[in-house]
Amino acid sequence: MASSCFRFLTGALAIASIMTLTSCKSGAISGTADGDLDADAQVMPDADGYGDDGADSFDAGSDPGADPGADPGPADAGEDAGQDGGDGGAVEPLGTLSGVIRVDNFGWRPGERKIALVLGRAASTVELHRITDNSLAASFVSSSLVDDEDSLDQLSLVDFSSIVEPGSYYLYLPGDDLHSYTFVIDEQVYDVVGMAAMKSFYFQRCNHDKALPYASDDLPGHPGRGGEWTDGACHLGDLSAPAGPGSADHGPLDLHGGWHDAGDYQKTLWGRGVPEMLLAYELNPGAWSDGQLDIPESGNGVPDILDELAWELDFYLRMQRPDGHFMTSVKGNNETSSSPPSSSDQGRVYFDCTAPSGNGWSGGGTTIGEASGNAVMCLAQAALVYAAAGQSAAADSYRAAALSGWNWLAAYSPQSDAERRVRAAAAAAVYRLEPTSSSAGAVVDAFDWEGWDGLLPWSVTPGERVIAAGAWQVLQNDQASDPLKQRVRTGVAAIVERAFSQEGAYGGMFGDSSDGWDWGWGSNSHQAMYGANLLVAAHFGIFGSHSQAEVVALAQKHLHFLLGLNPLNMVYLTNMAAYGGEHSSFQLYHGWFSHTGNDGDHGNAQYNGKPDWVDEPMYPYYPDDDQTSTYGPAPGLVPGGPNFYYSCAYDIPNRNRPAYAYRDFSVGCDWDGSACAACSWEITEPMAAYQGPFVLLASFVMSGG
Repeated sequence: MASSCFRFLTGALAIASIMTLTSCKSGAISGTADGDLDADAQVMPDADGYGDDGADSFDAGSDPGADPGADPGPADAGEDAGQDGGDGGAVEPLGTLSGVIRVDNFGWRPGERKIALVLGRAASTVELHRITDNSLAASFVSSSLVDDEDSLDQLSLVDFSSIVEPGSYYLYLPGDDLHSYTFVIDEQVYDVVGMAAMKSFYFQRCNHDKALPYASDDLPGHPGRGGEWTDGACHLGDLSAPAGPGSADHGPLDLHGGWHDAGDYQKTLWGRGVPEMLLAYELNPGAWSDGQLDIPESGNGVPDILDELAWELDFYLRMQRPDGHFMTSVKGNNETSSSPPSSSDQGRVYFDCTAPSGNGWSGGGTTIGEASGNAVMCLAQAALVYAAAGQSAAADSYRAAALSGWNWLAAYSPQSDAERRVRAAAAAAVYRLEPTSSSAGAVVDAFDWEGWDGLLPWSVTPGERVIAAGAWQVLQNDQASDPLKQRVRTGVAAIVERAFSQEGAYGGMFGDSSDGWDWGWGSNSHQAMYGANLLVAAHFGIFGSHSQAEVVALAQKHLHFLLGLNPLNMVYLTNMAAYGGEHSSFQLYHGWFSHTGNDGDHGNAQYNGKPDWVDEPMYPYYPDDDQTSTYGPAPGLVPGGPNFYYSCAYDIPNRNRPAYAYRDFSVGCDWDGSACAACSWEITEPMAAYQGPFVLLASFVMSGG
């Protein structure tokens, strides 16, 4: 597992000089939104100002007023991964590609429920065709129209669950001569999705080089298209980092390792997706194997997911102080961030105090209590996971750190609800690791699991993750009492019911056109957590008043939403065209993949925008966002997602309809003289905390999961 742990030392060990720092701180819409369907099923002129005259491609699914037939032009069935479903088919699909027909861009497994959606067309004939020769596989009639609260769309449903024959397909509306994106029916259809999402953490490693053959889009069994994202080791000052302003000063410390939090280059011990990914392996070990991700550690006999997690977990060990608590962050001023990360001249410092925010510091606010709770929770769970995987040395080090950290937490008085809840989750993990810990057991027993710490019935949604992480630890604890487990099961059942209360055509989350709620900053992580929490609940036999099949089907709606079955047809993962998802995110706020040099903005010619080889007729998804690039961003990153609460000045079409409140753009600040006008970080910035829930969700549908 540690075979390449010091590859970050490649090249000159240049320690950046430390800069001077001074402070430590439901309605119904008929068919379309912008225009009305006329007699020939086209769309009348749009109120958004982009007329559907056949000359543009901006309204072909990027807003609910899409012209479903005139704009995109014929799809190329043989030249790109998405149009032919990756099977190399030599024929063009019938008709014109249209965003009116919404499908999971990757597809479905043979035995699961398969529902596609059609915008604004009731009781329509919908044909399923094979992409290899356009032969008709089956014909269906869509349902009557249903209203969707999150998008205000009216949609009909096409249920083709009866089709179980593996192959590549598309749906076709003969009455309008329109076809959907192609998709695959196959037992392994989601494997590459989970693999790419997990592999993305390799590209987020701090202090480690990204070198070929690892830093490419080739995955075992899934050849890429020649994409490569190479760089030298970044931020080598982390090997001897000094204290930041206002922090307790422990002298220079070796704090290498860990992932960049998000689109910036900081490393903070807040929610970073680790509990979800440990659970992904623990509940679905068959989904993960050695050599699966093609990372430097591949071939060492350890599942690659555990190798990747170790890069993060070992960083936690270095952040622990002798009394057991954990420091909050390692970071620099974002004015000095640049692309690629190895060129950054950030003066990197650590903070053994509340992580600062503002005055050039990004992503602050994490307290020592939160950082320590998060680290203890992760390390206690990791000790169990790595021991079960036969990695005794790693397990022993994680165990020792978790128990030392718990001794500190046990004596600590939480200063906020957030600190108290993560302390309870940490206690649950420690109590499972060491059932003789009376202090951990006492905290777990005193916590309000059945009421979700007083948040039920009205103030919590199925996107919650901290209390949930603790709940799953209790339910896996063989030594926990039956009454304690029943209290947890009661709370989980209530969360399941909350999910069903919001079920809609696309899946459904709390929020509507008057209050976005879960459709805020990082909504894609909420979408993934809805699905993941439902599938974990089902794993433990908790269905509320519903059947197991109903719980699983609703969970999978959230997966399908993230993979293209949504109002914008977006695959909410970056650059997945090589694997069959060409309507991907191609522009996101990211220091490496969108910045140019040191400007902190967008325009990177190598990585920002659709790769030239991708044939995506609907691109650009918005007229101003037409950049192309050599490679696009690294595959598999989860962008933030629709944000009803977007606070800056750029146009986000139909933002008052929560599920539409997304724009695939990368402009960072765009200073207007008094404030940032763009703020793409509020919508498209990826984050480890978004990635982990998606990996957990995907693990349940990967072959072997």
